[in-house]
Amino acid sequence: MKKTFPAMLFVGFILLMAFVNKPADHEQIAFDYFISDILGNDFKDVTSFEFKGVTEESYATLGKYNFCLRPEEKLGSMIKELTAMKRQTKEIDFANVSGLKITNFQSKTSGHRLFVYPSLHVAENYYVFLSFQKLKEHPIKYVFELNMEGDILRSCKME
Repeated sequence: MKKTFPAMLFVGFILLMAFVNKPADHEQIAFDYFISDILGNDFKDVTSFEFKGVTEESYATLGKYNFCLRPEEKLGSMIKELTAMKRQTKEIDFANVSGLKITNFQSKTSGHRLFVYPSLHVAENYYVFLSFQKLKEHPIKYVFELNMEGDILRSCKME
């Protein structure tokens, strides 16, 4: 009896872990959506770009922007407060991207660049910023609103 209780406890723990949902990878989902739905429409001539393969650790390269999701003032002010903090980087998998050449950042800017920023959790949703900079042009910035499960609820281009 003494040996069966720990074994049953162990089996119960394993079964419980099978039902725990792994949190969605919001940055990866936003990246995939940008590649599949936005890049081809907004940047038809782009066939290659530079990308680190990880999220930025700060929002410094995001620069100034006008938040475009409503309610703009409330969401925008909460998000601006959160972007002041440094974040841990997360890997973004781009091995399955076809039809595009993605290279690591070069020491000198030699091409278009993509920046992906860590997700921000505000209220019940997550917000992911992406910035795409064409060579010798100002970056175009996007924000994606996702729910906890990783569904994209809405997105917009920020001016």
